[in-house]
Amino acid sequence: MKKYSHFIAALLVCASASAVQLKTVKPNADKTTPDKARVITLEEAYDMTLASDQSIRIAFYESRKANLLPWSALAKLGPQLVGNASYTNAHSNTHNDVVEAPATSNYIQTAINTQFSGFTYTQPLFDPSVFPAYRYGKLSAKAARLQYQFTVRQTLFGVAQAYYNALKQQKLVAVNQQTVDLANEQLKTAQARFDAGAVARIDVLRARATLEDAHNTLIQSQGTLDTARDTLSNILNLGGKTNFTLVEPTDESDPGTPFEDSLKCAYDGREDYKVSAIAVDQQIALRGEVVAQYGPKIVAQGSTQWSRTSGDSAGRQHDESAVVAVTMPFLTGGQREIDLIAANQNISQSRLNLEKTTKSIESEVKAAWLNVRTGREALKALTAEVEASTQNYTDLEAQYQAGAATSLDAQTALRDLNNSRTLLTNQIYDYQIALRDLKRAEAAFQKERVEKSKLK
Repeated sequence: MKKYSHFIAALLVCASASAVQLKTVKPNADKTTPDKARVITLEEAYDMTLASDQSIRIAFYESRKANLLPWSALAKLGPQLVGNASYTNAHSNTHNDVVEAPATSNYIQTAINTQFSGFTYTQPLFDPSVFPAYRYGKLSAKAARLQYQFTVRQTLFGVAQAYYNALKQQKLVAVNQQTVDLANEQLKTAQARFDAGAVARIDVLRARATLEDAHNTLIQSQGTLDTARDTLSNILNLGGKTNFTLVEPTDESDPGTPFEDSLKCAYDGREDYKVSAIAVDQQIALRGEVVAQYGPKIVAQGSTQWSRTSGDSAGRQHDESAVVAVTMPFLTGGQREIDLIAANQNISQSRLNLEKTTKSIESEVKAAWLNVRTGREALKALTAEVEASTQNYTDLEAQYQAGAATSLDAQTALRDLNNSRTLLTNQIYDYQIALRDLKRAEAAFQKERVEKSKLK
């Protein structure tokens, strides 16, 4: 944007105090003074987002949860120790209807108390489903880490978009303020010429209508600026505070990379593409778990039990046992076969999703690449248009003051000048976003920050 610095500087000089103030600041300005606006550079905005953005934190926790899956698979082979205890208090009452000599009591009461305790130790020796489950867990952890990096890059690009949008709206306010000032000068000129009897009243009315139209545009652009600053504030988690000043970032250079090279970089570096490829391997691992259900499982088990009985049948007992068991499922009602068919279909579906992702990335890179090329040429054309419109307005305004042009000519020239300046301002910032969007599509945007954010 250095080649357009003269244009931006002119906008800042011409903007009046009623517009949003655009301050020339230094990145190291004092941020602790309460009555001064906080200075935020684009680099600082990136760091603030990495430290506080909710989407990034959610992706972080998803990765941490995925790291537990391999351990969950290995837990199937872990030992298990189960303790148990019980207490039973039983009473029995017996009444005899027949009494024999010699006479005895016909009512008998029996009480038995039983205390039982023990431990059972189980050690799985072989489970064929552990290996595919462990592989699935490792793949899931890797995919989650890649998804985290993808979230970081996408979020940082969203910060850049919001930052540049706020800057663009500031400049548009300046453009519209300058148009209001010029329209006001036109009104004064028309009023002076009308008072001198050189023009009809329609010139004054046209100039006033042009001024009010320019003022309405300024009000709308100020509202759009407020919205853009509020959006940026929310992204940076500033609690809705918009008392900050933005610093013009360093221009992104156009590398002029051929489309084929950009597409290759995207396939080599895009995390979402890698996640789609991993998804195929994940489904293959899940099918392996289903197939493993056909295999045998070997489990060793040992137990020790103590029991104690008091009352009419007092006694103690201690039992110990050990067993190695092999289980082999032969018939499960067809559920395994159904799961196997579903697993094969999931693999086919994952491969189709990978193909869709491949096409989507190609389309995304092509669109970003074309936007850069179009934006580059549009900047040249709009710069020439602004120069021509500025000269045209200057000439017609001088001619109108000399009586050689009509007020309609001068007002049309002012509108053309405002439109060309607006288009150029939009294009200057849209082009910088387009350059960064191409880097994002190539997985090269903020590569250093994304690399530093890698999770182990």
